[in-house]
Amino acid sequence: MTQKRKRVVKYKLIETDILQKIKSGEYMKGQLIETEQELAKQYNVSRVTVRQATNNLVAKGYLSRSQGSGTYVTSQNVVGRTTVAKSFTEEMHELGKKVTTEVLDFKIIPASEEISYKLQIEKEMPTYYIRRLRKADDEPIQLETSYMNVKDYPDLSYENISESKYKYIEENKNLTIDFSHHIVVPIMPTEEIANYFECDLYFPLLKVLNTTYLTTGEVMDFSELILNTDKYQYQSYRSK
Repeated sequence: MTQKRKRVVKYKLIETDILQKIKSGEYMKGQLIETEQELAKQYNVSRVTVRQATNNLVAKGYLSRSQGSGTYVTSQNVVGRTTVAKSFTEEMHELGKKVTTEVLDFKIIPASEEISYKLQIEKEMPTYYIRRLRKADDEPIQLETSYMNVKDYPDLSYENISESKYKYIEENKNLTIDFSHHIVVPIMPTEEIANYFECDLYFPLLKVLNTTYLTTGEVMDFSELILNTDKYQYQSYRSK
């Protein structure tokens, strides 16, 4: 527990220091900042810890990444417009709908390079692979594929994911969810997805790549959400 607390503190200190450099003008808009390796050496931490700091600043709009080029300063004065995290269960209950969840898959796999990067963990670490079909009033609304670090949530159960992950995090683990970072792209359904949603293969859907962060700055999970746009309207709520 002591080690985890130290890692979080270092991560937050690095994030704060980089943000101060951006706001003070030491890092100018459009400037390429140091590589992860250089920052890790500068702050005497691991590259994973540096990545936690820069990922959060990317999510908040201060930094942006260009593949093969590096990480750049996006803005020195970003107006706070962060996506508020709200669970599917909460959203549907507010609409007066009954939520049911069909767990399609729940197993532990080694983290791939991509997933380890998304979760900010080491490659090959045990990771939950969770696939769920979420329904509202028995209508299929969302096909969700999620990844979570087993080490952080060793007691996660089939019962937990049959209900609400957010409820498990906030009530069982006493953690607080801060915000979610979304990337939304249009897709055409595969035959499998069309069967789940009972839609035409030529009916456009939305895919949301969602990373949810805790108030500690750590990643709670990374999810790929396929939305049934015939039954569900995607909305993004922002804080001032």
